[in-house]
Amino acid sequence: MRSGTHNRDDGNPMAFNPIRYSNFWDAVITSPPVKRMLTLSLKECDACGRQILETALNDYVGLNTKKCRKCRVYSRIIGFWIEFLRRSLSIEEGKVKRILADSYARRGIKSIVKTFTYFGITKPLTAYSPFLVVWDYTRNCNLNCKHCYSNARAASPKELTTKEALDVVNQLADFGVVALAFSGGEPLARKDFFEVAKHAVDSGLYVSLATNGTLLNKQTARKLREIGLHYVEISLDGSTPEVHDEFRGLKGAFEMTVAGLKNCVEENLCASVAVTATKRNFKDIPKILELAENLGAKRFALFNFVPVGRGAELVSQDLSPEEREETLLFLLDRLLSGSKVTILATAPQLARVAVAQQQNREGEILMPMAHMQTTKVSSKAKVLADFIGGCGAGRFYCSISPEGNVQPCVFMPIKVGNLKKEKFGEIWLNSKIFNALRSRENLRGHCGKCDFKYICGGCRARAYAYNRDILASDPGCILAKD
Repeated sequence: MRSGTHNRDDGNPMAFNPIRYSNFWDAVITSPPVKRMLTLSLKECDACGRQILETALNDYVGLNTKKCRKCRVYSRIIGFWIEFLRRSLSIEEGKVKRILADSYARRGIKSIVKTFTYFGITKPLTAYSPFLVVWDYTRNCNLNCKHCYSNARAASPKELTTKEALDVVNQLADFGVVALAFSGGEPLARKDFFEVAKHAVDSGLYVSLATNGTLLNKQTARKLREIGLHYVEISLDGSTPEVHDEFRGLKGAFEMTVAGLKNCVEENLCASVAVTATKRNFKDIPKILELAENLGAKRFALFNFVPVGRGAELVSQDLSPEEREETLLFLLDRLLSGSKVTILATAPQLARVAVAQQQNREGEILMPMAHMQTTKVSSKAKVLADFIGGCGAGRFYCSISPEGNVQPCVFMPIKVGNLKKEKFGEIWLNSKIFNALRSRENLRGHCGKCDFKYICGGCRARAYAYNRDILASDPGCILAKD
């Protein structure tokens, strides 16, 4: 197995050691005075009725709000720590202020504060409230995709009712979830989608839609914008009709999907092209990315192929470790050279590829954040990679089935609870399976021994699909092969 060196001291007493770093900050965060301060920051001030953390964030970004003497003191303390961390990680002040002014980022920050008081500092971190929940809203679908993970075709008679769906939204919002993605099946095939999605937007969630795009006519795209939907992800598995239609099981699907994407772009919706990489199309990915740019998409998402659902019949089409590495290196090259679109990937190995390729780079580097997102940060901030990188299942992310089952991932159909009978927050905090996924020390095989296990950890869904073991090694990694 190849070995990295970023987790080692190599005889240098001044070298960064993530374990010591984690232990130091865990001791600081969990000390009684700091823990009391963090807990207090989430409460409403008994004098002015405002949440103390919200007031402090307003002060830091320059929003002048009335506050009592007590809140002024707390605001200065919180502002000092924000500025201390910003300077330590060499993050540009304007960038931090833009982030802290965003309402959805603030939901995430509040979750992290709760994380520190509940879990302490762990490596990698686990959010008190997940940043993202993907909800397979229905099994009804107008296509018959060969790689469909949910065997979608007809609606299940046990799917959540509209009333139950609205209650799920309330639970997610009240628990502090940041983002909710409707997926499927085809969410637009369910008649109450707009009612429930609008309720999610109005509840303060960042709401997105994953769709095959064939039902996105001009009226539907306009309605998505009118309810305040934030992001539309449209599946496109080839740059030509021949490739895409063969995947999707319907002649003419390519034209309908492209038309749907154009309709979203015309409505100024943030639109993304999503592709699942297999042997049939991975050589076509550069052209799909180019097509996405030409059509006006803002994002491009590469999905790991996981042999589950109907996809189990396509196991022979899974990428080899060499093919996956080639694809990830291509994406990194496009990221480094300045892609017109934001590039996302569910393959946690992208974090390992990015860190390894930029190990000695100074200034700004590209760092994969939790689960999918990649962003530019100062090279000093790469110490955070061990705490936020890699597979987010059970840590920052989980899924809900059409029947209300809570699962670690849409590609990992393991029921850990059901929202018809249990509360989401209780499931998230207490699930034995989630807790097992939260510690990379539990990993077995090559993933458990790898120097990159904290920033990557392998795809847990692929480990389960191939080994029926959520903690086994991901067979698609080139390091595991070596």
